[in-house]
Amino acid sequence: MFQRTAATGENTWTLSSRIVPSSIEKDTQPEDNEDSNIEPESSVINIKRKRKNFTNKKAKKVGGAQKLSHQIDRLCETVERRNSNKNDTLRPNITQAIEELDTIPDIDPLGQIYMFATRLFLDKDKRELFVALKHKEVKLAWLMNEKNVQEEKENLFTKLF
Repeated sequence: MFQRTAATGENTWTLSSRIVPSSIEKDTQPEDNEDSNIEPESSVINIKRKRKNFTNKKAKKVGGAQKLSHQIDRLCETVERRNSNKNDTLRPNITQAIEELDTIPDIDPLGQIYMFATRLFLDKDKRELFVALKHKEVKLAWLMNEKNVQEEKENLFTKLF
């Protein structure tokens, strides 16, 4: 509404000037008529209220900057978590480990060592080690060793109780 309007002359005043011109102060003084119950500083009080609202907006901007900073931090944490999850996806999954297991001709898919290996592959580190082994004979020997170690632990446990 007042987009292209500008005040000029001796009666101009802006909130940022902080000094109320004497002509405005004179206009706000009560006259000796029916309006004498108006407080003399009512316009100044309104100006102070406006000024408080203006400073509150600045405070909100600082809060907004802090909020933006917090959101950027959260975004960075999310990206870091996704990158760390990508490292996990580079590790061999269970399907890859079983495909490697199926290439070993001496292991029967219905046998105990095969079933043991499928349970063993639930452990990410052991699955990764199995896939990293290059020779089929070494993979088989490692699986047999893991099975023996597991059985020894179970026997020790049953002897204790």
